[in-house]
Amino acid sequence: MGFGRKTVDLLAGMNKHRDILLKALNVPGLGSVLKQVMDRKGTVFTYIPVNKAIEVNGSVALPIAIAEHFIHEASHRVILSFCPCRRSMNCGEYDVSLGCIFLGEGAREIDTPAVGRSASIVEAIDHLNRAVAAGLVPVVGKVKFDAAYLGVKKHHRLMTICFCCSCCCLARGIHYAPRDVRDVMVKLEGVEVNVVGECVGCGACVEACIFQQRKIVEGKSVTGEECKGCGRCASVCPNDAIEVRVKNPEYISQCIDRISAFVDIKNDDPGEQRQS
Repeated sequence: MGFGRKTVDLLAGMNKHRDILLKALNVPGLGSVLKQVMDRKGTVFTYIPVNKAIEVNGSVALPIAIAEHFIHEASHRVILSFCPCRRSMNCGEYDVSLGCIFLGEGAREIDTPAVGRSASIVEAIDHLNRAVAAGLVPVVGKVKFDAAYLGVKKHHRLMTICFCCSCCCLARGIHYAPRDVRDVMVKLEGVEVNVVGECVGCGACVEACIFQQRKIVEGKSVTGEECKGCGRCASVCPNDAIEVRVKNPEYISQCIDRISAFVDIKNDDPGEQRQS
């Protein structure tokens, strides 16, 4: 088993103890050391709420276009052959083989025979669509820790698109971490999640929110101030009482610009042909 496979397996093992690790970030001294290891300043990611239709100025928008843009733009693409989080938790709800997509020149350094395969644009888009159809939520951004466990030196040239399930995701315990760590998850520009229909206070949305940003107040669901806009609550509401809306018509281009400022996934040589 190569270096890449060993380190991915190590990450999977860490997920089993995620709550303890995230709580440790609050411990004076130890927390500072762990934050340096995580390098939160080199991390930014955004949930793409594609499992529920989003309206912008009355028209249905397609947030998945953000992920598709980066797949088309990337000089190289690698699909991980499994999801470390789901595998470590023995997930019984979602397909473990729906692993992350890594983009950019940094992805060329991934030990593909051990942990995944290089992919064309068409293959990566198909993988994205299958993950979304399975009910997983894409998370797009730059995570320096991903580069570290995969042995990628060009961390500034590596973008991650992972597919998050509510049962196994490493972020499920993020509410235990201090605010500065929680804030590396940036909500999609202009996204609002509101209760607009007949909420009966059943609590399905509370159970679905991995960030603990929903609660029942006086029999009605209420959105917390640190909502990340993933849209899971709207997807599970039996009465369609929760709406995900974007008031900013430029949200796709603004999100692309923000993430692009953290990571460059384009080809250094514009004359070099890419797989299509």
